Order: sequence, then structure tokens, then C-alpha cells
Amino acid sequence: MLPAWLGAGAALQHVIDSGMKSVLDDMWHDWPFFKTRIAMLEMVFAKADLWLAEYYDQRLVEKRLWPLGKELRQQLAQDINSVLAISKDKTLMADLPWIAESVALRNVYTDPLNVLQAELLHRSRQQQKPDPYIEQALMVTIAGIAAGMRNTG
Repeated sequence: MLPAWLGAGAALQHVIDSGMKSVLDDMWHDWPFFKTRIAMLEMVFAKADLWLAEYYDQRLVEKRLWPLGKELRQQLAQDINSVLAISKDKTLMADLPWIAESVALRNVYTDPLNVLQAELLHRSRQQQKPDPYIEQALMVTIAGIAAGMRNTG
């Protein structure tokens, strides 16, 4: 499964690198659809936790595949910079600080659940047969993370 944002920032950066940033600036100011698309990318990027993705990789992914995760995290960081170059903001969601705060508050609850989920998945994979306690705990983390995501979109 590939992230929904993959390719968007690279495409924007290609336009910038081609010397046509003024076209993107015009689109940003004059085309509500484009401005909304950039805002949606900002929201997706603001909700991404690079450290958490790396933690899942380290706990659950074969070492030979770690470079792929690292490459995706680097691409995300570059894509964030591309979007910020268009919006001319210093931080993601600068024009909607209440959403940024909502995501930050959500993370206080969902980050520990994500870490616990990665650990439980790791333990589950180590078992010869399914452990009902681990399976039940996994279901709780799934429900908790889903509830947290639902509250912030």
C-alpha cells in the first residue's frame, strides 16, 4: 500500500525546479481548487509522524526493506518543503492553527497506542500459535487509533 501523498510533492517540486514557480503562485492565488488541494496535502503531512513510521519499520519490517521506508520518509520531508514553498508558510497548517493543535492533542493519545500496537504485532509474530490476550490487546489499539483518527479526520 502506498501513501496517498506519494508523488504530489515531487510533481510540485519538479515544476519549481523547472523555473515555473510563478505558475504555481498564480494557481495558489487564483484557483480555489488548487489552494484546497495544497491545504489537503498540508493536513495529510501534518498528521504524518516520521518517527512513528520509522518505529514501525524497526519493529515489524525486515532490515533489507528498511531503505524503502527511509526513502519514503525522506520523500515526505521533501514534499513538505515543496508545499511550504507554495503556501509561503513556515509550518504546516499555519492558516488553520486550531487543526494543527487538534492533531497535536490527538497525538498525545494515539502515539502511545501506535507504539503499543507495533510491539503487540511484533510479539504476535513471535508466537507459535495465536495468543488471545495479544489479539485482544491489538483490537483495543486498533479501536483506539481509529477513534483518534476519526476525531481529527
